[in-house]
Amino acid sequence: MNMFERTKRRRNLKEGYPEDKGLMNGHCNRSGCLAPLAGQSHWWMTDHETFTDARLYYCEACANQFTAWDKQIKAPIRCTLETEL
Repeated sequence: MNMFERTKRRRNLKEGYPEDKGLMNGHCNRSGCLAPLAGQSHWWMTDHETFTDARLYYCEACANQFTAWDKQIKAPIRCTLETEL
């Protein structure tokens, strides 16, 4: 486990979320969703908050919502399908 993952797990627990929120095979990073990702498609977005270029993972439904919003405001698409699970 790298330093980003350890820090993310501690922060999740402190904030009352599942320990693996936003991590590979954990739970969707969107607080209003938290869908389990194990066995599902993983979509990722760069975590700009930590300036580490780490990936935060989302379920397909949330990734589709982010992408629809990005298209609506003509912004770069933020979510990318993870190809290596």
